[in-house]
Amino acid sequence: GILKGLIIRPEFLKRPFISHPLKPEIRLSMLFTAVAICHQTRNLKSEKYGIYGWDFMEKVFLELAIGKSRLLDVRQLSDADEEAIAFSLESAFSDDGNAINTTLDRIGERTSLLLELTDFILDEFDGNYSALIQETDGRLINNGHGLYEILEKTKAFDDPLRKKSSFLVKLLIDSGLFNIKDPENYIPIMDYHMQRVLLRLGCVEIQDDDLLFALKSRLPQKTDRPVREACISAVNELSRSSGIPPWQMNDIFWPLGRSCCNETTLCTDKFCTKEPCSFQLIVLVPDHKICSFESVCKGFLHHESKLLWEPFIETHYY
Repeated sequence: GILKGLIIRPEFLKRPFISHPLKPEIRLSMLFTAVAICHQTRNLKSEKYGIYGWDFMEKVFLELAIGKSRLLDVRQLSDADEEAIAFSLESAFSDDGNAINTTLDRIGERTSLLLELTDFILDEFDGNYSALIQETDGRLINNGHGLYEILEKTKAFDDPLRKKSSFLVKLLIDSGLFNIKDPENYIPIMDYHMQRVLLRLGCVEIQDDDLLFALKSRLPQKTDRPVREACISAVNELSRSSGIPPWQMNDIFWPLGRSCCNETTLCTDKFCTKEPCSFQLIVLVPDHKICSFESVCKGFLHHESKLLWEPFIETHYY
């Protein structure tokens, strides 16, 4: 019932990053590239603009697209020195344009993922993202030619649970650049914010005592797959019961975990980790004094559930 009553703000669905009237090929390059290097962005921030993580990604990549940056030009990228590309990325994610002041970490890893994707697009699609989209015929699974199937051939998108691929699909749909013909094959986006929220809400229950202890204690783990798979199943069930497409679930639970249910919790601390609150910026709520899910949240009703955290692992999947 709560999910059905939530409305996504129209302005969020019309924000410049997904609605700017740039040519389709540059928009596709912007989306593919931004998602390819977007993982583990806890440290990414702009003090100048007061934005963090993905919000900073959107701002920078839109500016790169408008400015016709070589970082979005497949042929220029293929000819560039890896060190020079890394320097350009660092500079782009610095408030003063000085690479040494960047907050974008794991530069070598991100640069490698970007260049490997670039080589793939050049080799397989003559450097055109539009040709890749056309190849899919609007399908995620299509006898080896679906979007999921094509993307999994690249290092940036080789997550078996397809977090980055699914996020890209969502952005492509929201941007009007992809009309999905097989929504039944869509796998819900599952990153650390989503996992934390679903665990605390009680949508997923941990039966293994050792895993439960590890999640509460934030202990490093070898794999997060069992938790992620359970969370994906939970979102699919919530989608079926609410009628909300699974890709739109991300617009509800992701900002909740990013702001209201993070290191601090709105229900207990009465304020959000992010200011302004990501959930309130995306979801149309009249005020922000209590969490929209407080009445049904296991974490609010039982303190022990509020201690749950997502699996702590090193990954480029999300």
